[in-house]
Amino acid sequence: MVKWLNNYQLLYCLCELRGLSGERKMKKYKLPTREKCFEIIKKYHVPPHIVEHNLTTAKLAVFLAQRLEERGVEVDVELVDRACLLHDMARFCDFSESDLNNLKPFITEKDKTKWQQLKAEYEGLCHEEVAYEILKNQYPELALAIKKHRYTAILDEKEKPATWEEKLVYYADKRVMHDKIVPLKERLEEAHKRNVHLHGTQAQSDINTSKVDPLIFGLEEEIFSKINITPDLPDFA
Repeated sequence: MVKWLNNYQLLYCLCELRGLSGERKMKKYKLPTREKCFEIIKKYHVPPHIVEHNLTTAKLAVFLAQRLEERGVEVDVELVDRACLLHDMARFCDFSESDLNNLKPFITEKDKTKWQQLKAEYEGLCHEEVAYEILKNQYPELALAIKKHRYTAILDEKEKPATWEEKLVYYADKRVMHDKIVPLKERLEEAHKRNVHLHGTQAQSDINTSKVDPLIFGLEEEIFSKINITPDLPDFA
């Protein structure tokens, strides 16, 4: 993990120069710095491919948040950034045996031991809920934004993403396949094939996706109608 974390520290420095690392204005709530986020990543042994996914998700979500700001929409870009950096910090809770086998070249026995301890401590909870439980006391707003990125949360009136920050974290995650930004349809189709086990059965997965996917496309329309660009992101680099 040391090699990976050194690369993340370099990214942290770059983001600090761009004004994303510190607090630009007084907030009513506390957020971790980017440096603190990387400390959390190290503490919970987040695997490298998940960190890459989180970084790309943050890049996209921050881009969208900044475009909204330019259009006069009030959005906390730093909250969006930090929530995306940590949104899958507990993804190991959902790993199947085949996932672990595929990760063997990239993880250590210490990684697996840490994950087993956390899975036992938070038994029965999905990765969004575990991250929420870990962060809620120190960073309640951050924790809630992460909790609400659960795929089916958008169906629940109480749990669905409601603020712009929550919507951007939820949506950006659904555009990033591994560490690449892809069209929403492509990302959802890939995720449905990979995550059937999280729904219980193929039949239940089909039911859930038939309800959720149209709402995600609706969210995409809501976001892009505000910033007056198309979802293929012509100005994104």
